[in-house]
Amino acid sequence: MTEAKTRRAAAPLLLLIALLLAATTARAQKPAQPDAAQTQAALRTLSVAGSVLYVAAHPDDENTALLAYLARGRGVRTAYLSLTRGDGGQNILGSEKGALLGLVRTQELLAARRVDGAEQFFTRAIDFGFTRSPEETFRFWGHDAALSDVVRVVRLFRPDVIIARFPTTGEGGHGQHTASAVLAGEAFDAAADPARFPEQLKEGLRPWRAKRLVWNVFNFRSADPPKDAERVLSVDVGGYDPLLGRSYTEIAAESRTKHMSQAQGTPERRGPAPNYFAHLKGEPATRDLFDGVDLTWRRYAGGETVAPLLEEAARKFDPARPQAVLPQLLASYREMEKVSRRDEAGRVPLVEAKREALRGVILACAGLWVEATAAEPYVVPGGEVKVTTTLVNRSDFPVRLETVGASSAGVDLPRRAGPRTLQSPAAGARRRARGARGTDAARHAPLRRSR
Repeated sequence: MTEAKTRRAAAPLLLLIALLLAATTARAQKPAQPDAAQTQAALRTLSVAGSVLYVAAHPDDENTALLAYLARGRGVRTAYLSLTRGDGGQNILGSEKGALLGLVRTQELLAARRVDGAEQFFTRAIDFGFTRSPEETFRFWGHDAALSDVVRVVRLFRPDVIIARFPTTGEGGHGQHTASAVLAGEAFDAAADPARFPEQLKEGLRPWRAKRLVWNVFNFRSADPPKDAERVLSVDVGGYDPLLGRSYTEIAAESRTKHMSQAQGTPERRGPAPNYFAHLKGEPATRDLFDGVDLTWRRYAGGETVAPLLEEAARKFDPARPQAVLPQLLASYREMEKVSRRDEAGRVPLVEAKREALRGVILACAGLWVEATAAEPYVVPGGEVKVTTTLVNRSDFPVRLETVGASSAGVDLPRRAGPRTLQSPAAGARRRARGARGTDAARHAPLRRSR
């Protein structure tokens, strides 16, 4: 098939992908506009098929330098599981306490993740204030309820590696810190056991065993290695990314500043930043956190067709003409869909996450502007609101508008059909959809994944 024919055949799919993204822009203040370097960096991470879950107790417990290194540098799907939302912390910015402070700190965490590139999970556990023991913590949380939530996240996310921020021996100083380490260890085993929390399997989840569980050994004075450093795994997270123009520790400092209610801003650091990891469970690693983990698409049945397409797109990417690699990206998108459907237990979380990231890269390479604007700032469940969707094709890649719609909390809303070809630069289309209804689905979901 010639390149011209490939471009024509791919155009309808391109717009369908763009419209899927329109649902997310309807919830945002302004659509993201990544530049060419950011787009190329995102394209680079698509070829990496691995994942890691970081576990701690509160917002601001996370090691943002490590998260930035893993997500931005290594390209693995990275998430932070904060067991609480920080309801019992302090607040230097205002009078919010308890649940209201939990809302503030939740948004601070989500803002931090948008900087360092990781995702965010929570459990139903409440930060009830300071305690010295995990035993008291579990009296408040309920041990089995908290463990069930952590196991659910592990089965949902399916990490190759789990990293605990704190040790189980109490050096973390806070009983909730220690409890988070205890739960990380117990969840490592329980998530792989179909007899534990079988109700989750009935919901479509499946048992999952990570390759290993490690402790991110304390090293607050990076110039001085911790005790017995020669016996643990060492990783330098201070590398510089020329595409992003910053080191991962510089990115981490910006991420850290998002915890404004806790006065957590830190100076930018440059240069080596060694991190240390002590083995806890699973297969020991000797050289790298991902020893023994296949980080290529070949780990999945049919994935051998995805890798060459992504590699070709990365090799041919031209910042001055990013739309030139759209045929390879669109073909990759179709192949990823096939890979996910081949899994006997249903869609593969990592593949779905990479497809979502690929949609963003496609949108950026196409120069498409997709924006949904609501006529009213609020809508109650069952109410109606008029939403205007604007699409502008700013490249020479032909795009055909097939339909405009949206979804909220997984519920499809009314769509308006209106075929129209957007072929020339700056060609645009605007469609109005009436009758979009508010929904309270998943309003009280305890576990929420966000970027």
